[in-house]
Amino acid sequence: MILEQWFATPIWYEYTDLDVKTIQKKCLDMRKKNYPNRVLSNSGGWQSVDLKLSDFPEFQKLEELIRQKILDVSAQIHSDFKCELDNVWLNINDKGNFNRPHYHPSATLSGCVYISADERSGNIVFHDHTLRGHYPFKNPGSSLFNDDVNYAPKNGLIVIFPAWVEHQVQISDSNQPRISFAFNIKQIT
Repeated sequence: MILEQWFATPIWYEYTDLDVKTIQKKCLDMRKKNYPNRVLSNSGGWQSVDLKLSDFPEFQKLEELIRQKILDVSAQIHSDFKCELDNVWLNINDKGNFNRPHYHPSATLSGCVYISADERSGNIVFHDHTLRGHYPFKNPGSSLFNDDVNYAPKNGLIVIFPAWVEHQVQISDSNQPRISFAFNIKQIT
């Protein structure tokens, strides 16, 4: 039989060779100097207000990477699909910190880039919220019907996903700060 995946949820990811050392140092310095921050989905942890990456020389390569990956994803969606980077913010989670389940309203796509993480930093978890849970179906282990999908953070990993997909970040059990930049992408119509 022919399999068509009409309602599949795309998640794009790539392990890059982004040089994170200078970026890590600047991020920790911003938190130390009490750069303006906010509390949204973060429980504990530190989240900056929206940043203009071009204002920081240390973030120039990061901005180039994000913009290039947005172009790559746009081309995979459709040749007429156009979008652009909307906003970016910095997250720093220490041991015991996490991000509660949330969405990114008003965005088309969202993403994150990991700057500092290890295997105990807490995965990003994407949740399936279809009505399948109301039906007599027990998943035999097929990835076609996952309830949750996890991506382990790694320095230089970039992940892009539909903004309407609920996601969270697990509790960090690492002694190393988990540093990531999150961003939203808006469609140009």
